[in-house]
Formats: sequence, structure tokens, C-alpha cells
Amino acid sequence: MEVGGNSAHLPVRGRKEPLVRRMRMRELSNPESDRRSILRWGGLAASLALFLVALLAPARPASSSYLELPPIPAASAPQTAAPSPPAASASQAAASPAPADAVGFQLAPAPRDAETARFRSQFRAEYPIEPWTALGDLTPSFVLQQGEYGGRGYAVLAEMGDIRIKQTPNTLNEAAGRGGRFALLTGNSGNTAKLETFAASGQHGATHDDLLVGATGELSLMGDSARFKTILLSGRRSLYSEGRWPSGAEKGDVLGLVAAVDPFGGRLAAEAEIDYSSYDGDTTDETAATRDSARRLKVGGGWGASRYSALYERTGPRYRLLTGCGPERDTEGVSLGFGHAFELHSFDVKLSRYNDNTEKNDLSPRLYRYEGLVDYHFKVFSKLQLSLQYKKRFVDSTKEPLGYLPKEVEEDAVSGQLNYLTGRWDLGLRGGVSQRTDKLHRQRESSTESIGFLTKFSAAGVTVLPDLSLKRVTDYSSSQRTDQYAVNLGLNGTLLEKRLDYEVKGGYKQERTGVPGTGKQVVGAKVRAAYPLARLFKWFHPPSLGVKGEFKEINDRGADSRESDFSLLISLDGGNFL
Repeated sequence: MEVGGNSAHLPVRGRKEPLVRRMRMRELSNPESDRRSILRWGGLAASLALFLVALLAPARPASSSYLELPPIPAASAPQTAAPSPPAASASQAAASPAPADAVGFQLAPAPRDAETARFRSQFRAEYPIEPWTALGDLTPSFVLQQGEYGGRGYAVLAEMGDIRIKQTPNTLNEAAGRGGRFALLTGNSGNTAKLETFAASGQHGATHDDLLVGATGELSLMGDSARFKTILLSGRRSLYSEGRWPSGAEKGDVLGLVAAVDPFGGRLAAEAEIDYSSYDGDTTDETAATRDSARRLKVGGGWGASRYSALYERTGPRYRLLTGCGPERDTEGVSLGFGHAFELHSFDVKLSRYNDNTEKNDLSPRLYRYEGLVDYHFKVFSKLQLSLQYKKRFVDSTKEPLGYLPKEVEEDAVSGQLNYLTGRWDLGLRGGVSQRTDKLHRQRESSTESIGFLTKFSAAGVTVLPDLSLKRVTDYSSSQRTDQYAVNLGLNGTLLEKRLDYEVKGGYKQERTGVPGTGKQVVGAKVRAAYPLARLFKWFHPPSLGVKGEFKEINDRGADSRESDFSLLISLDGGNFL
């Protein structure tokens, strides 16, 4: 059957045409019916392809880029609070709740006499409390609903709310926004395929109108011995002009191709990546978008107690991402690393060489950066541990055009740490010295000296972390010296039969320059607590109620200003509602 009015077969006189033929002729004369027919056949073909993929051999547990949730405890198991995160993460979450990663999911192992399908969901919400205002904001500052369904050979994930999107450093290191994500995972006996799509706008309360959409496809073969991934991202950000409506927008696209092989179980692995970017700073002007590429090749592995790595990377001068975070532009270089661990000793050696001006522009000089690092650890005996580190760096310029002065800088840094373990105490001493020297003028530019006392005491589910640090920075070009003093005290542990998880930390920092009317003082405190609530149903993940607070005050004498910030968040984590 041919499509088109002129090419359709007409009935021959004296010959009976079948009824089906006449009906098809009448349908061909309607273009809308033809389009629907094509769509029906296309949808049928896509459904057949997905059905064939789903009918692969019995599933195996497959790795995923998502972080796995804690396993659902049995009905008789006691409910305990989740382990407390590191202090740095807790402090960041207290200031601004970080969007959670997607629910970790994998292919169901499909036991012989058990249900192969499973469903899990999770709900999180955090509400700010502003005691300095009469009416608090009832809009949640963070909300996330996640759902996962898995069976024999497949798993599906859907989430909506404040999500975090993370790919490779050359495409999208990390971005957070409010939107949704959908992922499909399928596979059989060592081979898996994953398709993921997502879309997100700016975070709650953001001043810019941002939009990021993307899709990724990943194929893993022979139990992760070979992996191939394609990343496609497109973003847009409105440009706001003061006193006017938005005149245009920034637009950026990036395509990334990643291939990794590990045929010898970690002894020799290689990963290659090539990325292409397109960036338009203003879509309303006549300037064309800038396009460039970035590439990276890494080889590494380990054999017994030894490990090694080699990396080559190059980023073009016009390679730019919409998020602003990405690899350093206009750089090219290699780095090598080797390490070995003995019974009482271990060491790591790293060497690198990088340069800019990758396109050899005659109007700019080329800077070469050479860097070497030696890291040594020694366990004197079971209670005494020593760490030493030495770092050397050279910066040299070549092919300086007229008007540019040559540059030759040398940097040296030595640091060390000594820890003594006795009973419930961990006593640490840390120090370091560094200097920067101008080799052409044979004079020091700057130097830094620091020393710190780190102490840790643990007993009966309580850990106390006091520390004191002193630092001096000297700038010889301006003959200025800056002294910094900092003292901190941290406390974390569990209460109520290890059901209440808490963390409290406070600190004071002072900066002096020796000049009257200058200096800075900073006072800060952070608190975090989490308590598990009763499980609604035995197959649901138990929710938890959390409190996060932070206080910070900065007194800048040089600017004659004082700033104070206070935040308190109440969060509900793990509720299971759809």
C-alpha cells in the first residue's frame, strides 16, 4: 500500500475490488488518520522493544549511581535512629537543607519461593521556624516524595520535589532544584541497562528563573566489566535587568560520552570521556553560541598492597557550563600517582604537569605548573601514629608576548600530624609551614605557619571533640601579618536507649592584623537531633522527626559592621505517603 492521493490504486472497471481495499483507500485520503496509524505502529514497536528487554534472563543485583537506603528492619527488630552524619554535612544541612539523593534501587534477586515484586516509598518535608517574625512561613523549605517499584529483571523509580542531580565533573558536578526524576533499570545475569530522565527548576526562594532538563542512558556488561554512558543536558536561565523585564536568557547544552572497562577485577581499569558544550550568554543578541570540547582519559588499578593511576585531561578555552561549575578552562596536562602499603609504613607519590593556552595564542603567554606530593604514614606502635606530607610546586611562563613580564614562582609546604591513642582518649597534634618565593627577584612573597591541638574523648555513647588552632600569614610584599585564633567544641552521641541521635557544636574565631580598627570576630553554633517515630505499617520505612539549628555572628571591625544569622528547621524524614 502506497501513501498519497496520486499513488493510490484505483478500482478497475469490470473487476470487483475487495471491501478492505476500498476502506483503506478512503482512509488514505485522510492525513490525520495516516498520522494516527504511524503513531500506533510506532507505539506498538516501542512497547514490543521494552517487552523483549523485560523478558531477559533472571535478574541479578545491579549497581546504581543512587545512594542505597538503609534496609527495612524486620518487624521484631528494634527501631534505632540512623547514624549521625559527619559534622560538616550536618552544618550544611542546618543552614540550607540539601536535596536528598534519589532512592537507591536495584534489580530484585527473585528468590525461588518469594514475591518478586516490591514497592517502597519515602516522604520528607522540612519547615523553617523564624522566631523573630510574628507570622512564620508555612511553606516547606524542603519537600521530597520518592517511590520505587521493582520486580524480576526490572525496577522503576519516580520522585518529585527537591532533588539533587549529579553526573560527571565535566558535564554536571552537582545541581539542586525543585522538579522530578524518572528512572528505569532492567537487566539479566550480569548485563544491565538504565534510562533516566529529569527536569528541575531553581530552588525554593531562588531569584533566577532556572530550568534544567536532561536524560542519561547507561549500559553495563559482564558484571560492570564494561560500562557505557551517554549524558545529555540542556539548561536555561533568565537574565534580569534592573528596572526592566527580562531581556533574554542564558542557554547551555552539553553532551557527554563515557566508556569504562575493568576486565581484570580492579587490577587494570580504564575510563575515557569526551564532552561537547554549547553556551549562549544572551539568546536575544546576534552573537553566536560558543562551542568547545573537553576530554579525559584515566588508567589505574591495584595489585596487592600497591596502587597506581595515570590521568590525561584537556579542556578547551571556550568550554563552559551553564551552572558555572566545571573543569578549569584552557588547561591541558597529565598526572601520575603511585602508592604502596607495608605492615607499618605506607606512602603515596603524585606528580603532575599542566599548562594553559592550549591553542597557542601568540597574544598570551603559556604558564606551566609542575607539582609533586609525597605522603607518608608510619605506625610507630599500636598507640602512636605519625603522618608527614611534603608538597613542591613550580610555576613558569614561556613565550611571553610584548608587554608581559616573565614569571617564575616556587612553593614549598611541609605538614605533619601525630596521634596518641590511650584508652578512651585520642590526642592529636598537627602543624604545617609553607612559603612562596619569587625566583626571578630572589625574594619571598608570603609564608604561613599553623599549629593545632585535636582531642577526642569517647565514653558511654558520648563523644567530645575539643580543638584549638593558631595560624599566622605573612605577606612580605605589603609587610602585613595576620594572626588567626580558633577554638571549637563538639558533642555528639545518643540518648533514650540509643533512639535519640544528637550533635552540638560551637566555636569562636578571631583574626588580628596588628592595625588599629581592623580585625574580625566570628561566633557560631550548630545543633542537630533526630528521633524515630512509630512505624505506620510494618512494610513501611519508619519515619523520624528531626531538629536542625544554626547561629552565626560576624563582627568586622574594618568594615564597622555586625551580622547575625539564626535558623531553625523541623524536618519529617521517612514518612511513607503517596
